[in-house]
Amino acid sequence: MNVTVLGKYGPYEAPGNTACSCYLVEDGDNKIVLDMGPGSLAHLSAKADINEINYIFISHLHYDHTADFLAFRYLLEDLDHKVNVILEKSDSDYYKLLTSHKLINVIDARDGEEIEAGGFILGFYSMVHTVPTLGVKITGSKVLSYTGDTVYNDNIPKLIEKADFIIADCSKPETFKGPHMTTYYGKKIQKDSGAFLLSSHLSPGFDPSPDYEGFDKIETAQEMKTYEF
Repeated sequence: MNVTVLGKYGPYEAPGNTACSCYLVEDGDNKIVLDMGPGSLAHLSAKADINEINYIFISHLHYDHTADFLAFRYLLEDLDHKVNVILEKSDSDYYKLLTSHKLINVIDARDGEEIEAGGFILGFYSMVHTVPTLGVKITGSKVLSYTGDTVYNDNIPKLIEKADFIIADCSKPETFKGPHMTTYYGKKIQKDSGAFLLSSHLSPGFDPSPDYEGFDKIETAQEMKTYEF
């Protein structure tokens, strides 16, 4: 099982060929994309055959996790390829804009539920952010947990239970006060789970790597790198 980081920034990209949140998870022939922030579509097209992408999970409706999904619809039309989009239902106009398309099949994701998606079992856990947000546990030959954007909360231990690999929004400095986790919580999550932790959702102006020196099972996400586990 492996994951490729296609975008790691938020709420906007760093200068250069970078992108916001997007991850390609693969397990044999099974594939799923997690979020599709600005800049990520070009990276996804470079790493995968789009005709083999049948499932996309959207953690929440902020632009830095969804913007390239709008342009992605043009590509779907050119390919005449239909995709399943998994996300929490919303009455918002933006939800309707994202999901109202003939080549998009919407699958509702709900806290506490599990579904089968392209050979994976997905379990969903409500996180705590400025808008409704779901973390997801992906079970294939191994287990990957993805927090999406969140502060530390009571569902985190459930989300990371039995995980082999964790992608976590834990890249803010320890003095940070806001709707994301600091590096302190990255260390806590890794210690509590024993899993390898990828620190992601970086602010363009802050590199959390020095905070993780000496922690051999924590790494700051590197774009276009594939991690096998």
